[in-house]
Amino acid sequence: MISKRVIKALYKKYSKPPKSPVSLNLDEFMAICGELYQVVLTDDTITFSQMSNDNPFRTILLRNIYGIEKFEYHMALVSSSYILFFNRDEVDVTVHFKPESTNWIKRFYDWCKYRLMRKDNS
Repeated sequence: MISKRVIKALYKKYSKPPKSPVSLNLDEFMAICGELYQVVLTDDTITFSQMSNDNPFRTILLRNIYGIEKFEYHMALVSSSYILFFNRDEVDVTVHFKPESTNWIKRFYDWCKYRLMRKDNS
């Protein structure tokens, strides 16, 4: 199982797009997951034929992939706003969406609003 700390580290490690798609190490991803997920790779897209046609992650632009990470049981495709975890043994994809970050002013406003609402209901 991949922990929250590992996910946070992936977003931090791959916070910027690579200089070129060559540095993504797509060959290793294709070797591990290509046949299982019936991956079709073109110059600018990667398509997972095993996924249904209405799946929004069926075809991904290569420019949206910031990094690829290999784990013991999974391969991860990291984007700026989500991570796709591909099971290496069976067809199973898990998606993690990056939580929207809020600045401290917004958090303080929400906290004050919550306290006022709680006080009014008492």
